[in-house]
Amino acid sequence: MKKILIIIVSLLILLLPLKTNAAARTYGDLLDELDRLERQKQKQDTEKQISEAEYNKVVGEMQAIEAKVADLNNQIITASNKIEELEKTIQEKKEETDNILVFLQLSNGEKSYLEYIFKATSFTDFIHRISVVEQLSKYNKEQINEMKSLIKQNNELKDKLAKDIESEQKNRDTLQEKMFELGSRIDELEEDSVSIEDLIKSQKQLIEFYRQKGCSNSYDLLSTCMAIPTSTGFKRPTETGIITSTYGYRKNPLYPSSISFHNGVDIGNKSPAEGTPIYPVASGTVALQTQWGCGGKVMFIYHNINGVKYTSVMMHLLDYNGLEEGDVVSEGEVVAHMGGYSTARKNGGYDSCTTGAHLHLTISRGHVTIANYKASVIDPGSVIYFPGGWWSSRVW
Repeated sequence: MKKILIIIVSLLILLLPLKTNAAARTYGDLLDELDRLERQKQKQDTEKQISEAEYNKVVGEMQAIEAKVADLNNQIITASNKIEELEKTIQEKKEETDNILVFLQLSNGEKSYLEYIFKATSFTDFIHRISVVEQLSKYNKEQINEMKSLIKQNNELKDKLAKDIESEQKNRDTLQEKMFELGSRIDELEEDSVSIEDLIKSQKQLIEFYRQKGCSNSYDLLSTCMAIPTSTGFKRPTETGIITSTYGYRKNPLYPSSISFHNGVDIGNKSPAEGTPIYPVASGTVALQTQWGCGGKVMFIYHNINGVKYTSVMMHLLDYNGLEEGDVVSEGEVVAHMGGYSTARKNGGYDSCTTGAHLHLTISRGHVTIANYKASVIDPGSVIYFPGGWWSSRVW
């Protein structure tokens, strides 16, 4: 049912008209986008500070609970030791009383008890002997009853302490869950913060590029500041390869338990894939070269396909093959080489969003910037022919 819902939502998204008028048209629009990104980062930083304060508060509560549980455990140990001592004392008292009774020849049954009583030499002695027996018996019973009462109290204390510990452990489990949620949120905000920092850096880089081109606030970026060659269609970006991940919803390769939307296609190649030459999907102009913590080396190329504007975005690159922003590139010209393995953070690199050598290709309608390219993405397979079907048939 969940898969069907995802498919329906995906179809609705694909059928909706794509909005491309959000793309920056002038140099002033680029400055406005930079301001929006910086305000967004400030908002996230504030949210992160609040989350960290809540997290630290929960950590403090957790530490207090840990200390309380440790104290309760110590009380249980003390109560258990006390019970053992009382039980030992009861046994000693019983043996002591038994020894006294034996000494007085009262421990051999009722007959000896009567013999002891009736051996009295006078009425006064008779009363004395009865009193001795009663006092010894009473003393013994009182001692044993007192000890049993203390044992009962200590057992009740142990039960209460055990229940208190169970209650505190439940509180601790609740706090641990809350701490995990806050920690995950902080990690998410940190990742988003890194992503926004990358976008801000790239936006400033783009602004500087156009500034050096002599653009002012009202200048149209494309008609005045940059020339875009015309092409008749798209081509695959590698001579050989395989589609390792398609456009659309998929199991997140970095977090397998979650589903995420993949806004492009991933292209691998036979081993060793790293270093595979990468070509532009059509003639165009290099609009931006930058490096992101999630995406590695990234290249934006603007295209004009029969009068229709597109932007191709290539990620996880090993290099830019000596190209610079503003360079015009042609079909068949190597613009980069495939990275994703040595550049992966797990292998000592700088890219946190790659699990192996591959090229990520996104195509957007319009000449978009890093601030809004995701708003108008299309399935690359809708404009470029890639073999489909099962894994073995995705090779070219």
